[in-house]
Amino acid sequence: MAEQQEFWFAARTRRDQEFAVRDALKKLNVEYFLPTRKIVRELKYRRKMVEVPVIRNVIFVRATKDRACSIANDYGVQLFYMKDLSTHSMLVVPDRQMKDFMFVMDIAPDGVSVETEPFTVGEKVRVVKGDFCGIEGELMSIANKTHVMIRIPQVMAVTVRVPKRFVEKVKVV
Repeated sequence: MAEQQEFWFAARTRRDQEFAVRDALKKLNVEYFLPTRKIVRELKYRRKMVEVPVIRNVIFVRATKDRACSIANDYGVQLFYMKDLSTHSMLVVPDRQMKDFMFVMDIAPDGVSVETEPFTVGEKVRVVKGDFCGIEGELMSIANKTHVMIRIPQVMAVTVRVPKRFVEKVKVV
């Protein structure tokens, strides 16, 4: 990493502290991105429109590596930078991906489905909603559509189209 080059870093916050961290970064004149959306909360006798984070406990910070470290160490902002598992250094989000993500969140924050644990083809999944609720199989992608494949070893395999939001990973015990 170049000394003076700014990068987007992904960071975690303490539980429900996203807005406090955002305000602290704003005071320090640090560029950040906290994806939010507006929802209606049902209070005791009324409804209220509130802003909530799209991704819980995550904020993105744009700074040099030294500046990013000093935000947490010198200024006491409760940030915990995510680590890149391959390089064991701070996780850097490429500018292009960050720009695209910010664009999508600006245009349609309510239409975005955030996958904190993305599915991969071949994973064991269970259908949790719809006509095929309860079936288990392997996740497949056919013509960019999500399918669940049920195998009967040495006999056949059957696939059924299922919306991705209707499946969950099967926990291996």
